[in-house]
Amino acid sequence: MQTLEKQVAERLTRLYVIALSAVALLSLVGQILIQKSLKDSLDDAHVVNVAGRQRMLSQRLCKTIILLNHSEIRSPNIQQYFQDIGFILPLWKKTHEGLRDGFLVDSSKNYLVKNSPQINELFTVLDPIFRKIYQNALIIHENIENSSSHQQKKNEAILFEILSNEQKFLLTMDKIVRQYDLESNQRINRVKQIELFLFFLTIAVLLVEVLMIFFPFTKYVKEVIKKLTDSENELQKRNDELSISNQKLTQTREDLVRTTQEKFELIRKEDNIRSAALMEGQEEERKRLSLELHDGIGQMLTALNLHTEKLKDLPFSSQKQKKTFDDHKKLIEETIETTRNMAFNLMPSVLTDFGLCATVRLLSNLTMKTTDMKVVFDENLNEKRLQNNLEIHLYRIIQEAINNIVKYANAKQAEIILVKHNDIITLQITDNGKGFDLKILQKQDIIKNGLANIQTRVRLLGGVVKINSTINKGTEINIKIPI
Repeated sequence: MQTLEKQVAERLTRLYVIALSAVALLSLVGQILIQKSLKDSLDDAHVVNVAGRQRMLSQRLCKTIILLNHSEIRSPNIQQYFQDIGFILPLWKKTHEGLRDGFLVDSSKNYLVKNSPQINELFTVLDPIFRKIYQNALIIHENIENSSSHQQKKNEAILFEILSNEQKFLLTMDKIVRQYDLESNQRINRVKQIELFLFFLTIAVLLVEVLMIFFPFTKYVKEVIKKLTDSENELQKRNDELSISNQKLTQTREDLVRTTQEKFELIRKEDNIRSAALMEGQEEERKRLSLELHDGIGQMLTALNLHTEKLKDLPFSSQKQKKTFDDHKKLIEETIETTRNMAFNLMPSVLTDFGLCATVRLLSNLTMKTTDMKVVFDENLNEKRLQNNLEIHLYRIIQEAINNIVKYANAKQAEIILVKHNDIITLQITDNGKGFDLKILQKQDIIKNGLANIQTRVRLLGGVVKINSTINKGTEINIKIPI
C-alpha cells in the first residue's frame, strides 16, 4: 500500500502534468500558427511587390519602344535601350505566367501564389492584353534595325496598338495588385482572430484548471495536512509513552554495557596475567636451559676440545689418522659454536650483563655471520639501561622479527631503529624482502605464532604495534611502548 506522501506526490504530479500539457499544447499551436502566418505574410508581400513590378516593367517597356521607334528623340546610347528590351521581355513574360499559374520563381526561390477566383477572372481578362503587348513588342524588337519606310509605318501601327493596350493592362494590373493586397490583409485578419481565439482559450483553460484542479487539490491538501497533524499528535502521545520505556531500557542497557565492560576488562586482565606468567616461566626456563648449556655441556665440550688439542702433538701412524683427528676436532668446535648459539638464543648472558643495545648488536653480527643478509642497528639510548623486564620483551620482539625475516622474507637488508623520546620507546624494524599478505599468512601457524608473540608482548607492555607489508616491496613493523 502506498504511503500518504507518495499518494499526494503522485496526484500533484498528475494534475500538474495535465495542466502544463494543456497550456504547452495551446502555446505550441499558437507558435506554429504565428510562424506560418509570418511566412505567408512575407510571401504575400513579395507577390504584391512582384505584381506591382509588372506595372513598372510594362511602362518601362513602352517608354523604351517609343524611344527606339522615333529616331528624332533617340538617345545616343541606343544600344542600351535595345538591351533593356531584351532583358525586360523575358522577365515580364516569366513573371506574368508565374502569377497567372500560381507558381512564381523569383530570386532562386519558389513562391506559391494564392490566386482566388476573383484574381483568376482578372488574369483571364488580362492575359489577351498581355499577349498583344508582348507579341507586338517582340516584333518591334526583332525589326527595330530595319529602317525602310514600309517597316517604319508598320512599327508605327504596332506601337499604336501597344500604347492602346497599355492603359488596359495597367488598369487591370492595378486591380490585381489591390486584390492581392486585400486578400493578404484578410488572411492576416483571420490569423489575428485565430490567435485571439487561442489566447482566450488559453485563459479559459487556465481558469478551468484553477477551478477544477488547483482549488480541489488545495482542499485535498488541507485535508491531508489535517490528517497528518492528527497523526502527529497521536504519534507524539505514543512517543511520550515510549520515552519513559526508552529511559528504562537505556538505563538497563547502560548497566548491561558496564557489566559487560567490567567482565571484558577482567577477562583481559586475567589473560594478560596468564600470558605474563607464561612468558615469565618461559624466560626462566630459557635462562635455566641457557645456563645448563653454557655451564654444563658447554664446559664439557670446552674440556673435550682442550684434551683433543693435547693429542695434536702426538705422532700419527698414517695420514688417514691425522685427517680423522682433524675432522673430530672440527666437529667438536662446531658443536661448541652451536651450543653457544643455542644458549645465546635461549637467554644471552650479555643481555643481563651489558643491556639491550649490546645484545641487539651481537644478534645483528651473528645474523650477518650466519646469513647473507645485512643488518643495520641504530639507537639513541647511549648504552643507558632500561627496566630488565622491558629489555627482555624488546629483545624477544627483535629476535622474533629477525628470525621471521631470515626464514621467510628472502631480504638483502634489515634495519632496526630503537629510539627513546620523553616517555615513549619507539621500535621500527624494516626489511626489503618479498613482503606478504597479512590476512593470508596469519592462517599459517608459524607466521601466525610469530606475529602473535610480538603482538602479545607489546600488549603486555601497554604499547601498540602496526604491521605494514607490500608484496615485493618489504615489511615494516612499528611499535610504541610507554615507559
